[in-house]
Amino acid sequence: MNNYSLKKLGGICFFTGVFFLPSTLFVGGLLLLISATIGTFINKRGYFNDNWNKSFFVCSILIIFSSLKNFFFTNSLLTNVFDPKLALIGTLNWLPFFWVFWGFQPFLDSTEKRKKTSIFLIAGTFPLIVSGFGQYFFNWTGPLKILNGLIIWYQRPIDTNGLTGPFNNQNYAGSWFSLVFPFCVALLLEKTKKPLNKFISLFFLFTIGIAGILTNSRNAWASLISTIPLVVGIKSLYWYVPLIISITIIIFITVFQTLSGGFQDLLRELIPEKIWLEFDETRISNLDITRIEILLSAYRMSILNPIFGLGAGSFPIIFELQKGLWRGHPHNIFLELAISFGYPATILFLSTILILFIKSAKIIFTKKHRNLNFFERAWWTSIFLFFMTQLFDVQYFDGRISILCWITLSGLKLISEENTTQTN
Repeated sequence: MNNYSLKKLGGICFFTGVFFLPSTLFVGGLLLLISATIGTFINKRGYFNDNWNKSFFVCSILIIFSSLKNFFFTNSLLTNVFDPKLALIGTLNWLPFFWVFWGFQPFLDSTEKRKKTSIFLIAGTFPLIVSGFGQYFFNWTGPLKILNGLIIWYQRPIDTNGLTGPFNNQNYAGSWFSLVFPFCVALLLEKTKKPLNKFISLFFLFTIGIAGILTNSRNAWASLISTIPLVVGIKSLYWYVPLIISITIIIFITVFQTLSGGFQDLLRELIPEKIWLEFDETRISNLDITRIEILLSAYRMSILNPIFGLGAGSFPIIFELQKGLWRGHPHNIFLELAISFGYPATILFLSTILILFIKSAKIIFTKKHRNLNFFERAWWTSIFLFFMTQLFDVQYFDGRISILCWITLSGLKLISEENTTQTN
């Protein structure tokens, strides 16, 4: 099979995989794995001819060395309570993605391909909208099946939680919707004379935005709010800032007991209780431990062995021993990396991501290149806001979200390297 046929096959697998990724990780992930494998063979540049790959490769070496150290020489704090195999298993959250970052690039190496990826991603999110709204409004808990059982969703009852769809909890669902939402904004802003296209754009913008709100994830809310000015540009602030201020005032009136009265009661009837309760002052006072306390505890753990870390999966074990409470992660992806693999790997990874954001932003957002289309802005906004939310919570370890994260990083890398005089 020649390179043209391979690339065509890889492209079919890639775009089909992107479409199925939200609804079925197995099918979408398998197709994307095939596309990344094909991309490895047809990539025009050798792996080590790319400085980004070199950085991730060194990061891989540091992670592997740290994991082997923690596998054979477990920290004394974890003796008899830590399975050393977790130190090795945890590398799977990172090492394969350093490879697919390169393998996906032949299918994202033009503005049109990235736009096509965005559209497939939006379309693939439609089943999540249906199942999520069914769960929230009609108590659909499943299992829900389509394609003769090829795709099965297991959904939990809403109870006091927000919309989750097929995700483990509302924060994961909120992260997915907020990752996709910038592309919905770009799709709406695209110039078209076809009313049907405009209606479809509005439909996805509205439904994905509402689904993100109904997750009750504050990280998702912050991302949805931040998306508009980043994608649309500074001109949106003239009407967007007053809107946000108005919403803030409404929430303020709704939650504070000192403002109780008929108007507050009316607002509480209009706004779903699960939403305004997220801002209620009693919510924080009822917590068994605050987010700040978790982050401080995680930092203290990270400096116990700053060079090699304590091993992947060690945080919840140590945290439970110290606090008598179970938390699955430290609510900060970089502290998670530092605890698992040490600060050298963490600093290298963080600096690489920061440089990638800065270089691509200079191309996408500077006045000199403002003619770049909204999909490129959406691409940057999606992954940038995702990493910002990972400073306060960690949804990265969901397979669908981590794959989408590295797809967007791969596309962002290509944007950062494209000729800045190229227009869309």
